[in-house]
Amino acid sequence: MRNHSCTSLQRLALAATTFAACAAPGWAQFDATKVVLEPEAIARQFPDPAQAYQTPGFAPGRKDFTSHAEVFGFIDELARQSARVAIETMGRSQEGRAMALVVLSGTRGFNPALPTVMLLGQQHGNEPAGGEAALALAQILATQRSALLEKVNVLIVPRANPDGAEHFRRVTANGVDVNRDHLLLRTPEALAIASAVRRYKPAVTLDMHEFTVAGRWVEKFGAMMRYDALLQAASVGNLNPTIRLVQDRYLAAARSAIEAEGQQVSDYHTTSPDPKNKTVAMGGVNVDTGRNVGGLHDSVSILLETRGVGLGRAHLARRVQAHVAAAMGVIEQAAQDGASLMRARAEAGAANADQACRGDMTLVVRQTPQRRSLSFLDAQTGEVREIDVDWRSSLQLEKVRERARPCGYLIGAEQKEAVEQLRLLGVKVQALSRASTGKQWGVENYVVEAESSGQREDARGAIADGQGIRLLTVRTEPGQALPVRGSFYVSMRQPQAGLISAALEPDSQNSFVANRIMAVDPVQLRRVTRLPAGFTVDRER
Repeated sequence: MRNHSCTSLQRLALAATTFAACAAPGWAQFDATKVVLEPEAIARQFPDPAQAYQTPGFAPGRKDFTSHAEVFGFIDELARQSARVAIETMGRSQEGRAMALVVLSGTRGFNPALPTVMLLGQQHGNEPAGGEAALALAQILATQRSALLEKVNVLIVPRANPDGAEHFRRVTANGVDVNRDHLLLRTPEALAIASAVRRYKPAVTLDMHEFTVAGRWVEKFGAMMRYDALLQAASVGNLNPTIRLVQDRYLAAARSAIEAEGQQVSDYHTTSPDPKNKTVAMGGVNVDTGRNVGGLHDSVSILLETRGVGLGRAHLARRVQAHVAAAMGVIEQAAQDGASLMRARAEAGAANADQACRGDMTLVVRQTPQRRSLSFLDAQTGEVREIDVDWRSSLQLEKVRERARPCGYLIGAEQKEAVEQLRLLGVKVQALSRASTGKQWGVENYVVEAESSGQREDARGAIADGQGIRLLTVRTEPGQALPVRGSFYVSMRQPQAGLISAALEPDSQNSFVANRIMAVDPVQLRRVTRLPAGFTVDRER
């Protein structure tokens, strides 16, 4: 595993050297000349904590961040010292770097009857505090807080975007934002995370990021960000009401833990790069981020961002402290909830499945326009400024488009890529045998009324991943169908129903049709409204 931690160019340059040379400071390509320098009046408002961390990024004299090789050196040493720590390679990045999964469990090993908490670090490579905190948390849980592991399993991904982290840039090697790829799964990084989710089924996920401190905020408001940390849970159409209620408890646990360290917390918010657009929005409501896709897996799914992008190493210990505190608060809450959390998740999945063929489902939602006062720091004087802004709330969602919930979907035999994508998301897909065909199915066919080209968008505006999409206006027409042998049926009678509709209803920006993964003609994609007599849904994938 270690031998794959360096890039191929590094291995050529260091062919005669040791692993320690590859792990030496300097491989994490952070450029200190691009750091935003805070006025002293601002900097002194964010003192570092007394807590000292022993991770590579805090080594004496350190001027950059932990390298990929150092990540593996650190967690391998933890595994050597503690039987509670196991290291897996859950996938490889686009440049060939191993993606580590640290599995922490009790004295009897991983226990699927206990809640599992997943911590995702550094999906964005230029947001290092979450990755450093991931290492600190692995160390804490393997040592002084190991008793918690008798009540909860913990999965830690220190580097969800190892190429971006090594090059200190937000996106993956091919320019795709991995945190907008959790439904489409176009990157090996997102595929690796999806694989871990399928295998371990986390009941709680904490996604650890950092937010921009100056930049757009100074340009628009003449102010820098004041809050230490921002939080937001899954906010997406078709989120199960039970999960929505439970996640409020975990948001409160994370917030209380951060505030107990003397840090300030608010709801997550961002703003577009357009200097004329002063709207401030909460995190997006599309089915693409880890936060929202996790919610549709019936996982309590929380985004945590700390005050860091653009600051380099300034206040790094304080930033890491916020991540560590929030994560421990969430883990402790899961350990306390135990069986009740597992029951809530099972009940949510059963309720999702029970809605098949009944009522309406949401296809497209949008944030609710409001006004809100936010606390900033004057960019020159450091004085606190309360600024009223146009606010877009993700806590109250407006339904833009609904459609009757089908029993399931028929997919043409040629659409194997779409079928594989669904299975990678954990969805059960049934291949139709001869016994399943030859009988009439009640269906609805999609009719495309209008089509144009565009880009996917999030709360900040267009997603700059170079992937144009189809923008479709469709209606449905009732009919009947005789599916051919080899075609597929995707039942909505399963817990992942919200993910299924997000992927297969063509007129939303993240659908497989909009993103050219599958066709929309009647032979290739139909909504099923009535199953043929005698047909039973296969429980096998």
